[in-house]
Amino acid sequence: MDKEFIELFKGYEGDFGMADMSNTSLDTDKNKIKPNYEWAGRPVTNSDYLNHLQGKKSIGIQPCRVDKTAQFGCIDIDPPDYGTFKIENYLALFQQYKLPLVPILSKSGGLHCYIFLKEAIPTVDLIEALKAFLLPLGLKPTTEVFPKQKELQKDDKGDIKPGNFINLPYYDNGNSNRYAVDKNNSKLSVEAFIKFANESKIDKETLDKLVEETHSNILVGTNKEFDDGPPCLALCSKTKLDDGRDRFMYNYMVFAKKKYKDKWPDQVSAANYSYLESPWDKAKLDLKIKAWKGETAGHTCYEDPIKDKCMRSLCYKRPFGVKSDSISVFPEIQDFEMITYAEPEYRFNVIMPNDDKIQVVITNTKLMTTQKEVLNLVWQQTGVYFEPLKPKDFRAKLNEWRRNGQKITPPKGTQIEDRLEEELFQYCINGPQAHQRSQIHNGSCYTEEGHHYFRFNSFIEHLGNGWKIPEEKIAQKLKDKCNVEFDHSLNVDGKTLKVCKVVQLHVDKIEYKPVVRKESNY
Repeated sequence: MDKEFIELFKGYEGDFGMADMSNTSLDTDKNKIKPNYEWAGRPVTNSDYLNHLQGKKSIGIQPCRVDKTAQFGCIDIDPPDYGTFKIENYLALFQQYKLPLVPILSKSGGLHCYIFLKEAIPTVDLIEALKAFLLPLGLKPTTEVFPKQKELQKDDKGDIKPGNFINLPYYDNGNSNRYAVDKNNSKLSVEAFIKFANESKIDKETLDKLVEETHSNILVGTNKEFDDGPPCLALCSKTKLDDGRDRFMYNYMVFAKKKYKDKWPDQVSAANYSYLESPWDKAKLDLKIKAWKGETAGHTCYEDPIKDKCMRSLCYKRPFGVKSDSISVFPEIQDFEMITYAEPEYRFNVIMPNDDKIQVVITNTKLMTTQKEVLNLVWQQTGVYFEPLKPKDFRAKLNEWRRNGQKITPPKGTQIEDRLEEELFQYCINGPQAHQRSQIHNGSCYTEEGHHYFRFNSFIEHLGNGWKIPEEKIAQKLKDKCNVEFDHSLNVDGKTLKVCKVVQLHVDKIEYKPVVRKESNY
């Protein structure tokens, strides 16, 4: 059983995620439990999977492998309110659309919809398939799908950046709330889940056909005018619009300029009456057409009424879809993470017109909160300089990203505070030891009655030149992290010496017992 479970969730093996279930917080907006997340910083082993099943350590796996393939994926249904969330509707939709998804309750009470492949397939194809299933399930195009990355990137040192992981089910053998259910919403044991998952496996050819059928079924009843344009506009054409008229007409204008060239004003006039429940009056229509005769930006894919109808991968393939926009509006940003280094680092994915995700890393808060700097860094990574937002809209985006983002704790021992704590231990325990107080002047650490005493300058010399942090910051971190007392008065040879004082650091000792020989070995 264990081997079968591991085989189902084989992904990137160079690292794995961990969720500290003993250190959780409650997102009161969504009534959602949020643990502390971190990367392990080492390759995953079979023992890690087994510890997960045994409830010793909750782990997560990046589905995307080094060779740009994946054999499992997931749609993460994150409801607005977890307290009132019901999954029965989704189970019915799985059956209605014959989607090969395995429903598993998430740690927070939402739903992870897994798909398992008979063989690993290109990650890009798996992501496209999962996104094709969103609209039939009534989910927003921004719903998270895993893998999030189509391929794993490398950092400046050539090391692989692991990207994003998905928490695995059946923590503690399903005794937590992370377990699969059948079509009747009945809990499945881990053995029954493995059997269900293996029976649900699908090959690439069948998956491709299912995606094509899904696209066709969604677009039934739309106006043929949009067969070569954005599918979102086609979906809006099913019924006449009452809400979102201005945004629809703006996006129709962008489409019409590309498709109808000089005749676009006539088409916009016709669309006003064909697609709106309450058309604009002639004065407003003429005013809009006059304003749009100048240069205009591209489609506003992230605004109502089209944002929840987005079929980006299909749109990108069409002649007059989003790919043909000459000017790119402010991009959609997903998968926002804050890495809690001493100076926080920010990572997010920019969604490109072809639905590619390109990761951008911003190294400090000042850059992250300055729109011009964000756009400059996005341009460096994507090659596209996007149109800026109004200042108030950018501030709103910052708040949204931070509110919905994920906080990641670096691997233990890698942060500055952890390294300083280790250096303090090495200095006080393994460094030069003073046998009398006066030897503190020579850079040694003096230990007496449960405390270490040393000069701060001596500790700085111990650190060497590799630390590029100002001394005052080092002092503050020693005070906050290690409870080092500064300016302690110590009597040395009748004079007062200002030193650092810290509670004695302990190390496990092995008692030495000399060997007593009863007789000669010779």
